Amino acid sequence: MLWHKTLLIMNQKPLFASSLILVILLSISCTSFKEVGKVNMISTRNIDSKSEYKLLTTYSGGSEKDLRKSRAKTIEQAINETVRRTIGGEYLMNAKIYLVDERYYAIEGDVWGKENNEKEIAVNGFRVGDKVTWKKAGTYKTGKIIALKDKVCLVEQDENQKTIEMDYYNLTKIQ
Repeated sequence: MLWHKTLLIMNQKPLFASSLILVILLSISCTSFKEVGKVNMISTRNIDSKSEYKLLTTYSGGSEKDLRKSRAKTIEQAINETVRRTIGGEYLMNAKIYLVDERYYAIEGDVWGKENNEKEIAVNGFRVGDKVTWKKAGTYKTGKIIALKDKVCLVEQDENQKTIEMDYYNLTKIQ
């Protein structure tokens, strides 16, 4: 009987040890998010009370991926990162402030901006309607920018009118 109990305990130790290691690894690799505040409106820029502002995007910065990759060391940096993700963004409404991994800040909220004509907004020197060229498979292609994003833009190709996504650094303005 004693031999049976000893065998049972020896068989459980590796299971216990591996379970403990698994729990430790999971707790180390997890990112923690803690909501530390809610505000109705927040901005790091001066707001012109005479200008018309419109809602540009909702829940910006609120995805788990956005929260996890935040490395803003101050609330001001977190506000700027969230607002700048949206072209034309000026301030946040209905914002939630998060503390990520007890050392970084992230902000989720509705981004508002001035009601601009899309052709007036420039990103990396490009505007909607610009004629551009790029090299693909040894030949130069041309097209027209139809939409701007933060790191890429949408270009309508001249040869087949198909829309493709292009990095700004691969494009050259031709007009």
